[in-house]
Amino acid sequence: MSNSPSNRTLYRQVAADLASDIEQGVYLAEQKIPSVRKLSKQLQVSISTINQAYALLEDQGLIRAKPQAGYFVRKGANDEPVPPPVSQGGQPKAVTKTELINHVLENVNKKSNVDLGCAIPNYSFLPYRSLQTHMQKVTRFNMEEVFNYQFSPGLESLRIQIALRMRDVGLRCHADDIVITQGCSEALHLCLSSATQRGDIIAVESPCYYGFLQMAKLRGLKVIEIPTDPTHGISTDALKLALEQWPIKAIMVTSRYSNPTGGSLSSEKQKKLVELAKQFDCQIIEDDIYGEMPLDNSMGIKGGRDPINTVIKTHDSDDRVMYCSSYSKTVGPGLRIGWCIPGRNKKAVIQAQRFSTMATSSLPQLTMASYLKNGHYDKHLRSLRQKVTENIKLFSQTVQLYFPKDTRLSIPAGGFILWICLPEKVSSIELLHRAQAESISIIPGDIFSNSDQFKNYIRLNCATPWGEDVKQAIARLGEMTYELNSLSD
Repeated sequence: MSNSPSNRTLYRQVAADLASDIEQGVYLAEQKIPSVRKLSKQLQVSISTINQAYALLEDQGLIRAKPQAGYFVRKGANDEPVPPPVSQGGQPKAVTKTELINHVLENVNKKSNVDLGCAIPNYSFLPYRSLQTHMQKVTRFNMEEVFNYQFSPGLESLRIQIALRMRDVGLRCHADDIVITQGCSEALHLCLSSATQRGDIIAVESPCYYGFLQMAKLRGLKVIEIPTDPTHGISTDALKLALEQWPIKAIMVTSRYSNPTGGSLSSEKQKKLVELAKQFDCQIIEDDIYGEMPLDNSMGIKGGRDPINTVIKTHDSDDRVMYCSSYSKTVGPGLRIGWCIPGRNKKAVIQAQRFSTMATSSLPQLTMASYLKNGHYDKHLRSLRQKVTENIKLFSQTVQLYFPKDTRLSIPAGGFILWICLPEKVSSIELLHRAQAESISIIPGDIFSNSDQFKNYIRLNCATPWGEDVKQAIARLGEMTYELNSLSD
């Protein structure tokens, strides 16, 4: 065990190795695993270490203890999760779900005992102490800048740091190409506004981030949903057919670790999207807000895939791709630090921003620039990815353990959310209401589409500290799902 990573405790390494053996079928369902004493001698570690490892595996739903008999692999522990089916497309139509979206979001924002709704990391997952240090530093040494406007396109030193990080995805851009925004939502909205006019048609994934639908409604746009694989992303063949039939002005798509499915576009599909945009002379608005959150495959998550190291903008040769992202999902949503690389639309984006928000808050920009410059971000990302990967694993196994057997769930390559397809007759809106009555927050799948095809889906946020309260909340959601399924019989 001397080769175990220094940043992981010994019992977790033991548990991870055993979990890997179980998932690979070395130990089959109902089969006994080595006793605590035997494994302690075999690995030359303490009995206490093995007890901690087995307790963790029990929490994960992989093993169970039989009195006077030892530990056994749980039935179903070797099963691969079955992902949701490929979605269906449709024809362009006006957005009709905004009232439902607003109703759901109003209720989700209410205080819950177990918050599995909003897709933001729990406060304990964020680098607040380090950020506090940098905030104190900039308020001490940059007071004049803190109290002045940072007019569009935003703080130059921050844009320089972002431009440097874009090299990681093969995108060579200059600080002058970047516009700082109030989170990713403003970036997306500014780009959409610059690319469309009222009555235009845009194409989106199905399911898509519900914010795309809200923005389309606000802009008076029609939306056409394109069939999407929950693992491999939007169908380029279906998109091509839609482009041949309809005058689509823009394609809004999440390239890496989509919300809500966690799916990603391979580099080849990214290239194909750019080729289609050129062929049909439309623009692409790329949302990459989860892009720096690939799961840590060294932790043995089922269905793990290699990180996608390019974005759609990487393949853009004529500035028709508008790239958007933010630090809301990795550093802190309240900082409201987002940005876009709007390409040919830069002038229009800056003008629109100056006429609306005028300037992004100075203190968060200065704080984030200092934080990035001092190299703390990558260390934080490594820690965050490890926590999230372990949670995705725990959440997935617990859903498989407590929900009906015909439940299907996503196998995300990144991000920190699970997309769950419940039995067909279960209403996710009814499940939402029952969960709220017990102070459990979830998001129903109905808000991620302008159609009705996701009425039996839910989304769970996994970036929250794992504990008995979370485990019991998921188990209770499973019980409610069984109840709703039986009521429909």
